Amino acid sequence: FIHSMLRDEPITIYGGHDKTLDFTYVDDCIDGIVRGIDALAEGRVVNQTINLAFGRGNTLVHCAERIAAELGVEPRVTMAPSLLGEVTHYVADLSKARALLEYDPKVPLDEGIARAVAWFRGHRAKHPEEDVPVTADHEGTPPDADSRSKAVAAS
Repeated sequence: FIHSMLRDEPITIYGGHDKTLDFTYVDDCIDGIVRGIDALAEGRVVNQTINLAFGRGNTLVHCAERIAAELGVEPRVTMAPSLLGEVTHYVADLSKARALLEYDPKVPLDEGIARAVAWFRGHRAKHPEEDVPVTADHEGTPPDADSRSKAVAAS
């Protein structure tokens, strides 16, 4: 979204206004993973499935609005139906992470977006060659990926 909005390109939100996800800042994820590795190494946790997230849902629309506000742009948003099999509402249960790992995420969505936008601007300043249009379809495959793979296979 950041890349597209800065280029004044449209973004598509699949699932409409109600799609709710649990956005987690990367530093919180890393903290949880390190806590999990330590717990495994110490034998405190064995054969457990533990959710690492922030534990609060936000709509994808709200996320896009916050990114646009942080960038100081007016987003061009298209709403589309959810894709087949796509999760449309997810908020993680952190009870096991809190109990077993003492996991306590610190970075809420608004702060995480501000940090991500700042990082992106710094990265883009160092790598202006990456300022190209987004050309992937809804499954994340560039339109010409199939022809590239055929060309590689033929070599």
